[in-house]
Amino acid sequence: MQNIAYQNKDITQKYSAELLKDKSLAVYGLPHIHIKELLPTNLPAIEANELRMDNLFLLKDGTIAIIDYESTFGPKDVIKYANYIARVLKRYVSDNRQQFPYLHLIIIFSADIENVDPLIADVGCMKLWIEPAFLVHIPTETVYKRLREKIDGCEPLSEEELMQLIILPLTVKGKSGKQKQLVDTIRLAQRIPDNSQRIQALSGILTFSDKIIERQMAARIRRLIRMNKVVQLLYEDGGEQKVISQVRKKLAKHMTPKAIADMLEEDSVKIENIARKIAEHPEADDQEIYFIICDEAEAEPSSSEI
Repeated sequence: MQNIAYQNKDITQKYSAELLKDKSLAVYGLPHIHIKELLPTNLPAIEANELRMDNLFLLKDGTIAIIDYESTFGPKDVIKYANYIARVLKRYVSDNRQQFPYLHLIIIFSADIENVDPLIADVGCMKLWIEPAFLVHIPTETVYKRLREKIDGCEPLSEEELMQLIILPLTVKGKSGKQKQLVDTIRLAQRIPDNSQRIQALSGILTFSDKIIERQMAARIRRLIRMNKVVQLLYEDGGEQKVISQVRKKLAKHMTPKAIADMLEEDSVKIENIARKIAEHPEADDQEIYFIICDEAEAEPSSSEI
């Protein structure tokens, strides 16, 4: 497992923030926490293995909350949060503010953790308290069935139901259980009738599951989010996805990329690249293959483009 790279999280950060904006965390067992907006971090000395860059929130009462989730918890995590708090405070000093902000440290614990003492550190000169939320109490199957029935009935989800959906993978114990629920939840989110809610759900799932999600799955969710934003125009217009579809059909007939290029009167390097991506990503449909190639073209300007 690898955390999502920061540079790939801008789109998920935007939609996750929209989902949580002006929301209470009552659905997670924290009714007194009401988010106003996501705050930019710009924290000094951020390390690659530190917290996500999108977990600092301004609350309705003017206080600030650090919100994260954990599937395991120990002394190293306490140190991690202490360092993060110090960096938040340092930022406020750097901004020439006269006083430190009031900070909440909110940790949403997956179903693997049933109880944690709110006082996570007492070292004499400093005490560190958390406000925990325990997802073990959420009835996964009941919630999943209710949400599936609404989605199958083409009904829009409420804001609370969207928030329940995005954390469903974390309500299951064990690595394999989480992975199965993650796949089921992503598939369910893809069927949400409303396009905006669908993007918010996928973004939220990606954000909240970044510590358990595999790189390949994370990349696929990001492509799905991008597709939901722009693929209607691209695909309805035909374009290069039609070429990908033709290549796929002819590969199924055991034609070589060179023969396909000759038949379609297309550049052989381009067709070979499409064929290679289809072979490397057998689970991806034509739209996803298009975005895979576009992503690589953006990362490597000299590579062949569709």
